[in-house]
Amino acid sequence: MNNRDGNTVRARVSRASLAACLIVLSAGSVAAGTGSGFDPYNLGNNGLGLKAGDKVITRAEASADLDTLTKMIDENSAYIWSSTFDYRASLHQLAAALPEQVSVSGLAVQLDRFIHLFGDDHAKVSELNKHVTKGGIPFQIGKSGSRYFLYNVTKGTFADAEHPYVRSIDGVTIEEWMRAAGDIGQGPLSSPAARFGRAQALFPSIDRLRGVMGLPMGGPAALQMVSEDGSQVAPLSVPLEASLGKFGHPFGLPEESRMLEHNIGYLRVAAHQGEISEKLVADIPRLMQEFRNTDALIIDARQCGGGKRAVLNALFPYFMRADAAPYVFNVVKLRKSQIGAGQDAASMFDDEDKKFEYIGDKDLPKADLAAYRAFAANFVPMWTPPADKFTDWYFMALHPQAGKPFYAKPVYVLIDWGIGSAGDIFTSAFKNWPGVTLVGTPTMGRSGQSRPFHLPNSGLDVVISTMASFQKNGQRYDTIGIQPDIAIEPIPSDWIGKSDSVLDRAQALILQHANKSSNTAPQKHK
Repeated sequence: MNNRDGNTVRARVSRASLAACLIVLSAGSVAAGTGSGFDPYNLGNNGLGLKAGDKVITRAEASADLDTLTKMIDENSAYIWSSTFDYRASLHQLAAALPEQVSVSGLAVQLDRFIHLFGDDHAKVSELNKHVTKGGIPFQIGKSGSRYFLYNVTKGTFADAEHPYVRSIDGVTIEEWMRAAGDIGQGPLSSPAARFGRAQALFPSIDRLRGVMGLPMGGPAALQMVSEDGSQVAPLSVPLEASLGKFGHPFGLPEESRMLEHNIGYLRVAAHQGEISEKLVADIPRLMQEFRNTDALIIDARQCGGGKRAVLNALFPYFMRADAAPYVFNVVKLRKSQIGAGQDAASMFDDEDKKFEYIGDKDLPKADLAAYRAFAANFVPMWTPPADKFTDWYFMALHPQAGKPFYAKPVYVLIDWGIGSAGDIFTSAFKNWPGVTLVGTPTMGRSGQSRPFHLPNSGLDVVISTMASFQKNGQRYDTIGIQPDIAIEPIPSDWIGKSDSVLDRAQALILQHANKSSNTAPQKHK
């Protein structure tokens, strides 16, 4: 047989094989679930808001609000130029699709999705929950490896103990549900951790997701569940509940700090705002005294969210030597529009919680200025904010403090996707600090001095960031997050509070490091 005949036969076989594969893939996708065709950039549907109590404005009034929003972004947004997203074209398309009578709740849904499209992870429509459909299912979603499972942390149970993993809902793959939920809740440019975090919070509101994804609304959710070994599949019909209430945090993590076995200290950072945070700040001196002679310290910051920087300011000096230079780790530029007439740029962050120093301040302490110059010599931002629209650089520096003795033993900081904003700042300060190891999964990534702007006709408030914030490695916080030094993911039983394998493995790392150090220590000669 000549080469031509051989090529012809191979071509026929290849076509036949391809056709067979397509048949198999088609059959498999019908059984396993399909995509939804959801497009995060298609914002034209004004009918997706809550109908009860909705307010209606004219198309002209809504268009005027969109003009106000355009001007607001032009003058105040910190991140609109950090991507190539054409926000003007997107708003023009949205305006062109508006009906004569515009639903304010529907407009709130549209604008919340729009404001998530250019990589500002603080951006949102305020009080959106007043405008969205409430129906949902009484389960949260978790992830283990590449598989998703449903659970109820309050009850400490899975949706189906024999078949814990979910393959599809309403015939749509779970991966498509989570992609769409991440786009809706956070935006396509955000970090995987931020997208997952918002999708995880949004997921129980299944009927709202159905509407935005273009799926039929109302009626029970039809789930396809899979066993641990993947050999068994079972259907599960979950009726919608009119009111879901408030879900607890996953993992059932404690609020209290304590001593662990093997002389390891455990300092729990459960929050960066509110009573829990204030109590921790007041208690840090006592805790660090208690942990002073431990062999290692675990700082558990998982699920701590955001808020203020008070915990960082109170805790970090314990990890600085008394003679250490000021430590610059966060630099920012502010939109010039945020500085009022006659206002001094150096006074914009003049508070103890969020103390930024301005390089144009003639009264800047010499040690801090020297530390900034040393930092700036090697700092290259991943994106340069336009000089005509932003101030010069501000920087945050941490300092040793008298009465806060240096803790010289190994420190392990546990992190995950439930950390954002002030929690990201906290984590980034510890990143690559001598003696510190970050353990867990990446943080959300968000920092931006957000503030609300009012749209007069609809009455909606749109929140955007007005400050471009950078990590010490030049990366932004938004769309990036903070990466762990050692990646450890929780297992399913961790999510319902039945175990804490991440903490267990962190302790094992400490013991492994201690054993390795003792084995390599110089031996005394007899």
